[in-house]
Amino acid sequence: MADLLPEYLTFDYRCRFRGVPGVHHDPEDYPLVWTVEVSGRAWDNEDDGGDGAEVSVGRAQLYVVPSAGIIDLFLTLDAVNQDVAGVGEMLAINRPDLVKDLGLGGDLLILSALHVAPAFRGNKLGHTILKAILSSIGRSASKVVLEATPAAAPDGPEAGTPAHDAAKESLRRYWKSFGFQPAHGDYMVFDDMADVVD
Repeated sequence: MADLLPEYLTFDYRCRFRGVPGVHHDPEDYPLVWTVEVSGRAWDNEDDGGDGAEVSVGRAQLYVVPSAGIIDLFLTLDAVNQDVAGVGEMLAINRPDLVKDLGLGGDLLILSALHVAPAFRGNKLGHTILKAILSSIGRSASKVVLEATPAAAPDGPEAGTPAHDAAKESLRRYWKSFGFQPAHGDYMVFDDMADVVD
């Protein structure tokens, strides 16, 4: 396996939005949808000090909901897609206290996917990627929500099997080590930005 140093990571942030973001938009247009492609320079053990090779390290997809405490999150997130509709339902029905904590100016960041290439797993690069996201486009986020379930894959474990349950528990431990806390069901929440954003 090649060595990969976090300081050599490159983040390509992309957001496409029609118009100027604000509460005047239709609910489905309100959240800002971001994709982040992460690449890096990797050197293998035989590299003699050259430039290394550019490699794809991972990718993330997230939604930033500006001023989330002053809108109807359930209606807005339900209008976007099923992935974030579940977050809206959890916040509105099961954990309304988390919405109250958002206050008037805080953004909500929903991490809907974060994938690290198999060759680079095991070094907490997912933590590094999320920290970079929170230190850049997520600086105004009061809360981060994610669903700690393995992504569906053709060769992955089937839902409800012991292998799938073990993968879910592993993800929970992984994100708990970042600072996430259980919210409801498979959802986890993070709100300690002071430890992340410098």
